[in-house]
Amino acid sequence: MRRPLLAIVCLAASALIIDAQVRPIYDMGAAGMTQILQRLQTTASVLHTGAHPDDEDSAFIARAARGDHARVAYVSLNRGEGGQNIIGPELFDALGVIRTEELLQARRLDGAEQYFGHTFDYGFSKSRAEAATKWGERDTLGDYVRVIRLFRPLVVYSRFSGTPADGHGHHQEAGYLTPIAFKAAADPNEFPEQLREGLRPWQAKKLYRGIGFNARPDPAAPNVQVPEGLIDPVIGRSYAEISFEGRSQHKTQAQGGIEPRGSLASTLTLVDSLIQGPRPEQSIFGGIDTTIPGLARLAGLPDGTIRAELAAMDAAAKKALADYRALEPARVIPALAEGLRATRAARTAVKAAAGSADVRAEADFLLAVKENDFTEALVRAAEVDVDPLAGTEIVVPGDSMDVVVRTFVPAGSSSVVLGKTSVSAPAGWMVQLLPLEAPSINAGGFGRRETPTDVQPYRVSVPADASLTEPYYLRQPRTGDTYTWADADPKGLPFQPPLLTASLVATIGGADVTITRPVQFRYADSVRGELRRDVNVVPRVAVGLDTPLLVVPLGNTANQQKLVVRATSFSAKPVTGTLRLRLPQGWTSTPAQASFTLNASGDRTSTPFVVTAPARRTAGRLEIGAEAVAEGATFMRDVQVIAYPHIQTHRLYWPATATAQVFDLKVAPVKVGYIMGSGDQVAEAIRRMGVEVTMLDGDMLATGDLSRFDTIVVGIRASEANPDFVANNGRLLDYLQRGGTLIVQYQQQEYANRKMPPFPAGPPTNANPRVTVEDAPVKILVPAHPVFNFPNRITDADFAGWVQERNAYAFSMFDARYVPLLECADPGEPPVRGAEVYAEVGKGRYVYTAYSWFRQLPAGVPGAYRQFANLISLSKAPH
Repeated sequence: MRRPLLAIVCLAASALIIDAQVRPIYDMGAAGMTQILQRLQTTASVLHTGAHPDDEDSAFIARAARGDHARVAYVSLNRGEGGQNIIGPELFDALGVIRTEELLQARRLDGAEQYFGHTFDYGFSKSRAEAATKWGERDTLGDYVRVIRLFRPLVVYSRFSGTPADGHGHHQEAGYLTPIAFKAAADPNEFPEQLREGLRPWQAKKLYRGIGFNARPDPAAPNVQVPEGLIDPVIGRSYAEISFEGRSQHKTQAQGGIEPRGSLASTLTLVDSLIQGPRPEQSIFGGIDTTIPGLARLAGLPDGTIRAELAAMDAAAKKALADYRALEPARVIPALAEGLRATRAARTAVKAAAGSADVRAEADFLLAVKENDFTEALVRAAEVDVDPLAGTEIVVPGDSMDVVVRTFVPAGSSSVVLGKTSVSAPAGWMVQLLPLEAPSINAGGFGRRETPTDVQPYRVSVPADASLTEPYYLRQPRTGDTYTWADADPKGLPFQPPLLTASLVATIGGADVTITRPVQFRYADSVRGELRRDVNVVPRVAVGLDTPLLVVPLGNTANQQKLVVRATSFSAKPVTGTLRLRLPQGWTSTPAQASFTLNASGDRTSTPFVVTAPARRTAGRLEIGAEAVAEGATFMRDVQVIAYPHIQTHRLYWPATATAQVFDLKVAPVKVGYIMGSGDQVAEAIRRMGVEVTMLDGDMLATGDLSRFDTIVVGIRASEANPDFVANNGRLLDYLQRGGTLIVQYQQQEYANRKMPPFPAGPPTNANPRVTVEDAPVKILVPAHPVFNFPNRITDADFAGWVQERNAYAFSMFDARYVPLLECADPGEPPVRGAEVYAEVGKGRYVYTAYSWFRQLPAGVPGAYRQFANLISLSKAPH
């Protein structure tokens, strides 16, 4: 079913509120009420474009949304899947989910909405040409055009210029495409498939660009200064402070920072304009009539159309703002009710107005936004709270759950008359109204001390074929570096709308309103207090493996490895079944299968299988699958739960498979200590080689006997994420002096700035060299060095099949006592020699290696395993 344009826009706004975990502190109480009353006075809107999460000009967004009271949105071409993760091990798609959430948290604070393109962040790019090739420039342009037509802004603000001054190739592509999209969105011949979906062409009035990260404003061009250090007297904070609080939600990127006070401004350069505005400009909305009376002309209606209705809307909005008293919000109910009635009258009148269908539709779009604003203001003024709660966070297909729609109205309120409630669910679900005395209404710990004004319990039954809840853009496999959107997907939105919503029909101040809220599960965390989660459909049983990868060396005898299969129940009822493996031809497992019984939701069982690879095996990549057969159904998917304190919980589903990589691999008998950094899977990869690994905590680093380790490996970004590593770096250097081998994986500038390497090294600035082309040729500079000969002979073939990049954060300068081992370069750039360097320190050996082992080893790249085996074997290598 085609969803109306306004419904799509409203869903975008509601999705922002639904999925955010951060409380909307600036939208609450008297501050929030004042802001929505101020928003009633204007039709201003601006769309901000960028490439990644964290590209946005956050201070500008906060100023425009909370200072100018405009509709504001940020559209990011991708979700940041190719970056690093400072808070955990999630990478790629899972990291993209977290960063999507982090943007939602930021938007909840700065007051804007959030959209996305369908591109996948394949990692750092040095050229726009690479981004255009990998993403498909035409399709990427379509993403921007779609959001412009959906959001329909008066102003578009491009973060980037589209030139090399933007740095990252993704930034350049975003800056290059925005001016094209600015015009293409208005052309009905461009992307006509979007029009068939229900979107309409839209021509924004002005286009600005920022100065990006490296560009500089053109003094000859018309520039406008947007002051952001102003303190909002209602909120009590400046827009800059609010914005940096929002940026601190980008926790995977270590974006936490100081919330600055004092003067701050963004410089925007006017690139294109369809109107004649004042010069010099004082506002990005200069020359655009964003008043309520100007709405008809803004939409293109003939002069005088709906003049009386707009005048009534304007008068009501102004009276409500003038009459508002923080301690008496109900004072403005009459004015708001009058404004709502006038807005609805205007929408009715527009249907019969002169002008084209597109013009009438545009007027109705703007009026619908105002109707939503008046409705929300009226509900807040009456202090009506509709809070629908589910008895459980998760439900399996074929089961049911209870929902209680609770309504709270201030005692003695005479302006509110409550009507019927309802619960909306996906097609095929059944919603049944329960009697008030049903015992289920207290399920889920709704709180004995709470006394709602009205309570309506429901039972929601989920069909047996209900789809599992997962991010809509992950339901289908990616095509290269782009996601595949289905026709019914909410294209461009962060996530799909909630499964269940509840609505209340009420009359406030004589005006009928419908209040709709998402159904959520509420629970108390003993440390964090009240938490809320969206309702998710989950499988009855999830099945998974303890590792996604088996490393099987070539040999002449059978190879045996343990593979643990786990099954987890999400059913409240007992589940009995059988676990088994799907193996390549000639491979066997002991046992062949195993039975299990899980009595309650959350119960888990794990069964070890010994997998035997035949003696006559050849090199290659093979797949092993796990499955659970229970109650006549076969379950073959694992669940990855993404849960952090600052975001909503999400569940991703992947095939329950492991890859068996068979290749020639040798490793010396070494004992390895591992110092974790920001989170990676390299220690597990070392264990896959059959090597003992001990994780080194603060106590071990401070007082333990490090000499018992042949090799100590430092995880990525440990100099940022692990203060114990920093504090005990001196002990590690002593370990080196006494004969130890220390392998340090890539670190950012903190490692060099703190003078942690054994000899001087590091970047002269914060810009560490990197090679982003994953198949860029690599030259071995010291072929006779043990790192290329023991125990594996390393050749050019060992650099084949790499993913995402060669290296990142290489040394740009280093002492002569370091020996560069490898040389590599992106096309047209000078070679990088500081990405793997070797030094002898006392009796020990030191290697700094910025090659991206943390990506290659989990991906099962054979050459990466062979090279890393040589690195950890250095202590046993002949001198």
